[in-house]
Amino acid sequence: MILRLVRTMSTKTTVDNFSIHGNAVSEVCDIPLSVVNRPIPSQLDRAKVEEMKTILQTDTKKDDLTPIDIHHVEYKGQDYYFAFGGCHRWAAHKELQKETIKGKLISTPPSVINTYLGSSSPFRET
Repeated sequence: MILRLVRTMSTKTTVDNFSIHGNAVSEVCDIPLSVVNRPIPSQLDRAKVEEMKTILQTDTKKDDLTPIDIHHVEYKGQDYYFAFGGCHRWAAHKELQKETIKGKLISTPPSVINTYLGSSSPFRET
């Protein structure tokens, strides 16, 4: 259900970017911050966050930031979204009270999230 929401809000951009997981994904979406789970606390460099906030507030530069990788997991008929990187971009968007963030949706099996989160994973079978 949420995937449909994310796909409907999808926009194409011309930013050429690279990310480890999302390099093969060409579509960049405007993803609602409210659907993305960030389970690992961020260690932020405040100067970097402030610089990104400035970029986001500059009309001619706001699309220059690399989209974050969003891991999309389909599990038991539900859609789940996780972000493990992009903490400075995420913080800049949150502090500016943006509703969406540019991201690449990466189809990810639950087992990969289990590897990241261990016993904290919502996909662990008991």
